[in-house]
Amino acid sequence: MAIPKLILDANGSWFGSSKLNQSWLPPEKRIAESASFLHVDTDENRSFATITYTWHHEGKRHEGTILACMDGKSKVVQLGWSDSWHQNTAVMQLVGPEVADGSVRTKGTYAAGKEVWGWTMEFKLSGHQLTMKMENLTPQGEAEWAVEAVYKRS
Repeated sequence: MAIPKLILDANGSWFGSSKLNQSWLPPEKRIAESASFLHVDTDENRSFATITYTWHHEGKRHEGTILACMDGKSKVVQLGWSDSWHQNTAVMQLVGPEVADGSVRTKGTYAAGKEVWGWTMEFKLSGHQLTMKMENLTPQGEAEWAVEAVYKRS
């Protein structure tokens, strides 16, 4: 196993803001924004990375943890994700390629009643800015953004 280059390059602490799309609310109350911290740490052999982040909603702190690794030959990235707001009953596995531009885009699924929904998680590193985006996918495959967090090194 290996770590995607983007995640390896993002090693360390980041500070920024996170936007949460609460699509079930009226448009004027839909977007909630808060300060957010993110930290990337790798093991000594660079076999995997742990990404932790925090953000706030309605005065309550939330946090998430992502375990990231990649098959060095196929370049398939695997994430194990849990979050106190979105994914708080199980660890979601997301998989996807390390993209030619260095970004990472993964996809996982979860059950909502009898339907299977999807979730994407994307990381992009541009200069000194790290972006984490998440989308919710309907059973029909329609995407709606759920989270967009933009960070700078702290």
